[in-house]
Amino acid sequence: MYCVKQRKYAVIILIVAMFAVPGIHVVSAEKIPNWVKQAALWYGEGKTTEDDFLNAIKYLIEHEIIVIEEKKLEKAEVTKKTKVANVIIPNGNSKMGNAGLFMPLNLEVEVGTTVIWINDDVVGHTVQSQDASGKIIGLFNSDMLNTGDRFAHKFDKEGVYKYFCTLHPWRVGIVTVR
Repeated sequence: MYCVKQRKYAVIILIVAMFAVPGIHVVSAEKIPNWVKQAALWYGEGKTTEDDFLNAIKYLIEHEIIVIEEKKLEKAEVTKKTKVANVIIPNGNSKMGNAGLFMPLNLEVEVGTTVIWINDDVVGHTVQSQDASGKIIGLFNSDMLNTGDRFAHKFDKEGVYKYFCTLHPWRVGIVTVR
């Protein structure tokens, strides 16, 4: 019963976040397919897995029904001379019911840029590179990043690099190198 209540609150929080959090916009609530609404209901009732629920949210993002506007990087965050860009691990997303995104979700940088992940959360996180099938690969992998800790990796080749936190696997991100 306690788990069902947590799931209901998680669904409610997600729905509120879609309308209240700056940078997250629902293009049209009418465009949300019934199967996604049903998946959210079943997740709230404990009748479906978290993977099914997250896949429904992923569908909404991929089909631009939910649009996450990425924060435009200010000059202080990306320096052309040294080619450095930051990814923030925001506070509060270690809990399973939260969105669990790195900020920005998809960082676009030039070849030769050093990306620095900064943990602003009150709990520890990791940054683990993964291949297309989701397996950890040895390209870039941090140790535990406690609050305020940083981890850096220089991207020397074009490509799309996926990563996640092994402690909170719903926390995902992408670095696109052009």
